[in-house]
Amino acid sequence: MRESIPSFLRHLEHDHAPRTIATYRMHLDAFAAFVTDVGDGHRPSARVDIEAFLSRPLVSGNRRAPSARNQALAALRAFFRFAVRENIVPFDPTEGVPLAREAPRDPPVLSIGETRQLFTTAAEMSRSGLRARNIAIVAILSQAGLRVHELVALDVDQVDVVSATVVDVKGKGGTRADIPLDAGTLSLITAWIGERQAEPGERALFVAQHGRRLSIRAVQYFFERLREQMGTSKRVSPHTMRHTAATLSIALGTDLVTVASLLRHSDLNTTRRYIHLVDTQRREAVHRLATTIPASLLEPPPIADNVVPIRPNVGLTESQELRVSPRRKPPCVERGFYDEEAA
Repeated sequence: MRESIPSFLRHLEHDHAPRTIATYRMHLDAFAAFVTDVGDGHRPSARVDIEAFLSRPLVSGNRRAPSARNQALAALRAFFRFAVRENIVPFDPTEGVPLAREAPRDPPVLSIGETRQLFTTAAEMSRSGLRARNIAIVAILSQAGLRVHELVALDVDQVDVVSATVVDVKGKGGTRADIPLDAGTLSLITAWIGERQAEPGERALFVAQHGRRLSIRAVQYFFERLREQMGTSKRVSPHTMRHTAATLSIALGTDLVTVASLLRHSDLNTTRRYIHLVDTQRREAVHRLATTIPASLLEPPPIADNVVPIRPNVGLTESQELRVSPRRKPPCVERGFYDEEAA
């Protein structure tokens, strides 16, 4: 198996981000070492090997998180499907191995106010030569919802100023799409292009101080510093901005199908999870508004001594029934607050 890993990783270079390839390499190397330790390393891997590898404990003795297990299984599935197609192995041992169920988690999302603060903080903490670049990065991630590997892969000639579009963006799975830009984001990107200083022949839209293409790690580190400067307890990363773009778009009235198209989700259910976040925010807003109602108006009206409350399934004596007049309206009706049709 080990000797087939390099050819598989070269195969991935056409359709996958460098970060994904590095992750797959890590899991495949770990699996190759595992089967060598537990067996002779030459026989074809079986399903029992896959399940034993996925269920192995951490060095600390703790169980691995479901997300880590699923990530390793995804790498193994991709490799063995490739290996079967290339006649490297006779069968796929990952077939039938289920993914672990992960507890649903709400992704971190910034509010409109926090997003504005992010722009302000990026402007204040950046040196003059990098200020335009850093603001443009925040803009294209938060407004267009690009993934970080899509951002750093952009070239200058992909920005079409006339149509306000970033053309031919290479996404997950080898997909390509044109991404529309709003006027503010286009203005910030154009300002950066006017200041951009790159090495001769460098096509990258976003470059580092040395004039070469910006790395994913550099963008991640920039957002770590942004979070520290903002002083927020929320996680603020490049991918947080993608979640924020989706959630705020839905909150501001964009329909689900359009948001899915903008984010290039292959499954509408991926986009649907943001509805829960929007609904939660709306409910929280309503609950905050409820504090403006005077508490005195929310107290139930006192019950008169000579009136017996009508309660279901509780028998009343004949004298008690006579004291409850069927024609008398409740106090709230007499005060004009009761809608009989609605009731």
